[in-house]
Amino acid sequence: QRCAQIFCAALDVLRPSVIRYRWRAACTPSPQRMADEGFQSRVIEELRILRECSARIEARLRDGGAEMAAKVAVSSPSSPRRLELIEAVTPLSSNAVGVTPAQDCMYQSLSKDSDITTPPKDAVVCSQRFVASTLPPDWPIIIPIRSGLGQDGDNVRTRHSGRVSTRSANSGAAKSGSKRSGNSFWIDPNSRCHMAYSILCLVILLYDLTVTPFALAWGVEFDGVLAVSMWFALLFWTMDIFVNFTVAYYDEGEVVTDFDQLRRHYTSGWFFADLVVLLCDWASTLTGWLLNGSSDGRALKMMRFVKLGRFLRIASMLRMARMVRIIEEMATQHMSDGVRLVYHMVNLFLCIMWASHLLACLWFVVGTSAPSDTGAHWVDLHSLIGAQDVPHFLDCSWMYQYTVSLHWASGNIALGSIDVYPVNSGERILFVVAMMLGFLFGSSVVSLLSTAMMDYQMTRRGKTTKLRALRHYLLENDVPLHVAIPVQKQAEEHMRRKEPLAEHTVAALQLVSTALRAQLRFEIQGRHLLKHPAFRLWANMNTKLMHRTCMKAVAFKHLPSKDDLFAPGAFAESAHVLVAGGMSYTQYPESSPEVFEIVRRVEEGQWFCEAALWVEWTYVGKAESSTPCELLAVDAEALSRCFQEDHAVRDIAKEYGRQFYKRVISAFPPQAAWPTDLEVPFTEYCDLVVTMNPHAQRTIGMDAVSLLSERRGSKVIEQLSREVETSKSIVLVTGQGVVIRVVSLVVLRAEDACGNVLMQVGKWEGDQVTSALQFPGVKQEADELVREALDRIFAMRLPFLDGKLDLLGTSRENEWKESKEFGVQTRYTRVIYSARLLPEVRLDAPVCGRQAPYSSGGSKCSSGVASDAGHLLARLLDAVEIYAVVSVGETGNLYAWLPPEAVAILSGHVGDRFLQTWLSDVILPTQLSADVASEQSFDDCDFKPESFTRATV
Repeated sequence: QRCAQIFCAALDVLRPSVIRYRWRAACTPSPQRMADEGFQSRVIEELRILRECSARIEARLRDGGAEMAAKVAVSSPSSPRRLELIEAVTPLSSNAVGVTPAQDCMYQSLSKDSDITTPPKDAVVCSQRFVASTLPPDWPIIIPIRSGLGQDGDNVRTRHSGRVSTRSANSGAAKSGSKRSGNSFWIDPNSRCHMAYSILCLVILLYDLTVTPFALAWGVEFDGVLAVSMWFALLFWTMDIFVNFTVAYYDEGEVVTDFDQLRRHYTSGWFFADLVVLLCDWASTLTGWLLNGSSDGRALKMMRFVKLGRFLRIASMLRMARMVRIIEEMATQHMSDGVRLVYHMVNLFLCIMWASHLLACLWFVVGTSAPSDTGAHWVDLHSLIGAQDVPHFLDCSWMYQYTVSLHWASGNIALGSIDVYPVNSGERILFVVAMMLGFLFGSSVVSLLSTAMMDYQMTRRGKTTKLRALRHYLLENDVPLHVAIPVQKQAEEHMRRKEPLAEHTVAALQLVSTALRAQLRFEIQGRHLLKHPAFRLWANMNTKLMHRTCMKAVAFKHLPSKDDLFAPGAFAESAHVLVAGGMSYTQYPESSPEVFEIVRRVEEGQWFCEAALWVEWTYVGKAESSTPCELLAVDAEALSRCFQEDHAVRDIAKEYGRQFYKRVISAFPPQAAWPTDLEVPFTEYCDLVVTMNPHAQRTIGMDAVSLLSERRGSKVIEQLSREVETSKSIVLVTGQGVVIRVVSLVVLRAEDACGNVLMQVGKWEGDQVTSALQFPGVKQEADELVREALDRIFAMRLPFLDGKLDLLGTSRENEWKESKEFGVQTRYTRVIYSARLLPEVRLDAPVCGRQAPYSSGGSKCSSGVASDAGHLLARLLDAVEIYAVVSVGETGNLYAWLPPEAVAILSGHVGDRFLQTWLSDVILPTQLSADVASEQSFDDCDFKPESFTRATV
């Protein structure tokens, strides 16, 4: 049985998927076959034949090339199964590690007469295999791209030419449905600025409505602080007239910003009421200011104007309607049901207090200035109880007069006891009005409290009924207590939790037009969706398309605690993003490449299974909610259909999906980690944009430039636009709306058996040598995977190490720098391949000679520490060899295996001086040709390739 498992595993490594299914059916052991004693011997014989065929083909490929290899394959031992074995040893693609052109040619010749399906051009061989019951063999190489995207998507052709931004085609689309007609300055009624302005209006209104009745009743002169506040309020309300002409409003759900329509809307509404109140305020203020400081005789003649001015200030009470309007708008737009109930009760209490204040002022005016049909007023009969020398009520302080009046007013409203009574007809009429007003306020408070209590009792009654039915059900079915109690507790916990409203449960939304409902969905879902840079890009390109996408392809999903979002082995139809709550993600060895069970915590805002949008993905783990969760689900098929409506968006999505797909099928060790439902290696937005085709990069870059144009000067924008159009710079917008430049590098960090690190130590052009300490690397190009960039490093920079390194794994580093030229952040991403030199290998590279042994004496250092470092460096670099590799013409790079201590010293602040001194006496090869193995090329060097097998120190 063990031999059979080994045999099947060997076949999985060596043959294409079509052959694999055929052989697995033939070689899977059954109980009857396992009982056969000759089964194990036959398996061993098959393995021996397989090994012989593989060794024979490899030897002939090295010696005779593709033609001879094909002949050996055809003339191999007899049976059809034997021929399939020979087909199985053929590599999948010439892009694989160690695959020669001859082998690829052999594969093509054999596949013409067989049913082997040619693998994708970008396919590579996975050197590590695992067995998972829920995943097909050769996963993830055989994962197909999702239909509708296509592996060979159309080239991206933007609908914009020149420097016209994708954003310009949809200017104003963020406010979909708005009626704009040349008004560049308007105030959004839902903005924070307008909310702050409304709160300021409310504060000034409360001040006016409180101070003005008191000042009119007690005849307070407006001087000092009152004068300053009066002038401030007067100027504020004057400015408010002009501000109201710029505040937008809603007409059938659409925001209106046209100035002519705003003017007509305000003049047909509150304009004349505000204007009358403002004119009365100005008349009263100017009358008092003109009469202030005049002679007594003139003041007596003008007394009637003073009384008229004070009477006109009563018109400011009309602003009470304005205050009610502001309060209702704030309650409607910014408060929940519970907060709104408390807010209304507080407002009711404040209204009662303000009504008491207004009645107190009116009661005092009636008692002091109103005519009396009995010849008496209540102020004449009221006295200080218990006082010996009783002064007249009007001779008391204004505080006592006001509190007595307020006591009478609040007692009438609250139906309490009072010690002040009316003594004439006018006072009794006011007394009756106050009692009716108190009855009205009291009944309002009682009705509000009764309604709130009834709602609470109805809610509790529904929960109690459900729990009672659950208990009866558990008792009738004799459910054990260890199961019944958790069921009841969980049901009670879920009932206590308030479930968010779903769109289909809000009946009023069915009355709204489809376009406006789509915009509503985008405003609700977009705040989470646009955190993904790709969706932000598509929203900038076509906002209305994203509205329809949110309507058709995006929906909220709610999970209770301890519920599964998906399980291993199921087909993924949508991607998810965690909006709120806590979730855990678990991978099991039987359903994933992991050896042990791994549990990860999912953060809010993290995406699940983005791969489902671009490939036919199968879940490799389980996602479970640890607390009640809210998620946003994006349906893959519906998203693909929505993107078909816009050619520019569709082409960008195709290119994005194609790059994502290439990374999925190439995600396996050692070049990358295995893909999971949470992450696919090298699929960050920046990584994908860097390798997109130039058309897509220009489209993405111009979108970012258009956003940057709102914050930068024209010269910087023009220069950056030229960089983007000529593909010199890659600029994009992140999920947070920040514009950045990106540069992606792929470097190789190789070590030999002694721990020495391969470094590029310099460059040479003709006879001139310059120092440059860095890892061998290249800049990642368009439509290039990181593994393909590594192959380019071997082909262009390190041909003498091709096939002589054992790749161990990858890591990545991000470095941020501020671009002084463009004023944006630049992100440098380095993908580092770690490798180790294979033992006893021959490095066929020209070795440079040296005029004299290296000494630190040529480096003049005043520091003792630097001098010690120089002496240590001289000992470390004494026997290090330098390899010269031609780049173009008479230029090339210099490489050396450096000890880690030497790398640390050369990377310091004086390292460049030491390195230049070390390279100053290097003798370059006099002749470099393609045949680096020829001894003629190294006549002027101290070391020949035959004289070493690895780097020496």
